[in-house]
Amino acid sequence: MSPRTQSHLIEVGQEPLTRTNPRIILLTLGMFALGTDAFIVAGILPVIAHETGVSEGLVGQLITVFALTYGLGAPLLAALAGRLSPERVLVGALGLLALANLASALSPSFLFLLLSRILAGCFAAAYTPLAFAVGIKLAPAAKRGQALALVVSGLNIATVLGAPLGTWVGEYFGWRLSFTLVAALAGLAFLALLICGLPKSAPPAPLSLSQRLLPITQPRIVLALLPALLWNTGVYIMYPYVALLLQQQIHISDVSFLLACFGLGIVCANWISGRLADSFRPHWLVLIFLGALLVVQFALPLLTTTLISGAILLLLWGMSFASLFIPQQQRLLNIAPEHANVLLALNNSGLYLGISAGAAVGGLALRYFAVPQLAWIGVLSILSAALIVAITPRLNRKAAQKKKAKA
Repeated sequence: MSPRTQSHLIEVGQEPLTRTNPRIILLTLGMFALGTDAFIVAGILPVIAHETGVSEGLVGQLITVFALTYGLGAPLLAALAGRLSPERVLVGALGLLALANLASALSPSFLFLLLSRILAGCFAAAYTPLAFAVGIKLAPAAKRGQALALVVSGLNIATVLGAPLGTWVGEYFGWRLSFTLVAALAGLAFLALLICGLPKSAPPAPLSLSQRLLPITQPRIVLALLPALLWNTGVYIMYPYVALLLQQQIHISDVSFLLACFGLGIVCANWISGRLADSFRPHWLVLIFLGALLVVQFALPLLTTTLISGAILLLLWGMSFASLFIPQQQRLLNIAPEHANVLLALNNSGLYLGISAGAAVGGLALRYFAVPQLAWIGVLSILSAALIVAITPRLNRKAAQKKKAKA
């Protein structure tokens, strides 16, 4: 590569083809902090409940407000910040995420802790899509896919290392130190990006909120988005309270190892499902993985009786759950390729709204049902998702025939 070409790549913030821009690693660290933040409450939920003197169901609402703010805030914040420099918004959101977690660690009351989780969800919603976009811009065209995968890996690694580490810290040193750990990770990435800087780019042509929500006025797109919301709801009716299940069923207090198994399942699933998606129709993959998820979640409270059986079931639970992500995205793109970017953003919001709904329903159900029964309540939501996926092709064909007949 000539010196002139290398100079040009440096000017626009990219690296030569043989190197990875170190700023992408910093974006990945930010995603690792965000992922740890999103998953950490489930592991330290019993500790927070004990120390704050509130019920486990109420502590579960910390996940509800974080995910709800993220799901609703992502399209709204994208529309509001559309005219600002993406790099400034990204770095600012990461710094504010660190401060929000510091506020969580220093919360004098449960209400203050709840408010700090709302702020954390807001800043996470602003950071995530920009981290993906900026990560792609920092890479040369031939390595953009690898750059995106690297940024996404921050979330995956957080489920294997970040959340279990935060759970272990919370169990032995208190939940406040768990949030301090997240604040330190986000703060480190923020300071490093502030010092290293990001290449400036013009803001993209902004889409209004109404433009972003336009696709959901079409029934076929609603039918395509709804199952993901339902199966996330089904899983998260149980997941925020899984530490309680494990403590009751296996009689252990430190569940960090078992949560790491769940995260390992997610990482394995992303690798496996990506390859399967290249060979099989996404519609059938979604149905198969939903079937697997139904079986595993139904069996979870029945067979989780030892450390080994718990580890195996949580690994399979994470795998069957995360395997749905890539086929669902491909399914959306096949149904409405003309709305690709907006659809993927709406799908991401739907996932977090499902997390929010699941944590809320699970917390409410805990008032009337035992912890193991939450898994079976979640199964009903997953079953609803599978039925919608199964009948969608027939409904779409009928709609197309009616439209053709009218024409």
